[in-house]
Amino acid sequence: MFNQLEICNLALSHLGMNEIEDITDANPSAETCNRLWLPTLYDAYREAKFPFCTYTAELTTSTATVLGWDYTFGYPALAAVVWYVFDEGSADKKHEQEFEVQMALDGTAASKIICSNFAECSAEYTYITTDTTLFDPKFTLAYSYKLAGNMAHHLIGDADKGLKLMEIATHLMSEAKRINSIEKRKKPGQTSGYVTSRG
Repeated sequence: MFNQLEICNLALSHLGMNEIEDITDANPSAETCNRLWLPTLYDAYREAKFPFCTYTAELTTSTATVLGWDYTFGYPALAAVVWYVFDEGSADKKHEQEFEVQMALDGTAASKIICSNFAECSAEYTYITTDTTLFDPKFTLAYSYKLAGNMAHHLIGDADKGLKLMEIATHLMSEAKRINSIEKRKKPGQTSGYVTSRG
């Protein structure tokens, strides 16, 4: 799989620019790639639920109270987006379960919390990993176009070029989502892995 430098050079090639030798090089291309890498990656992670970065874990109870909800939990520290919240009994129908993400205030301190009516629950979420060796090939290609789109104005001063690259990225992300959905299918009546692991 591609490393960060290779993905950055792929993005630069979409802009018709020369490759860089190191992500820490003191030149505009490397500096822009380095500056926009994480913001673009976090944004890409929120576009779809990709198996390579999907994680399920039990949530930690929060002391915050929210009107209309029985319980609150801390938002996972390395979550880009929470897709489902469920308990053991509803693991097979987690897509039907209600939850809400809110902001909790404790004096001047703010934190994200998850509201639920389950006393104990788990969440399925996109885990923020910077290990590019885990990236799906189609995701890598889509992300390289997204990164190029974000860098277009900074490096070549062409906002229209950036928009066109973003359109390509959007199409490739849709393809990546479609392909990756195959790895999330379950046979009718299949027991949830969550339930099995708890049994």
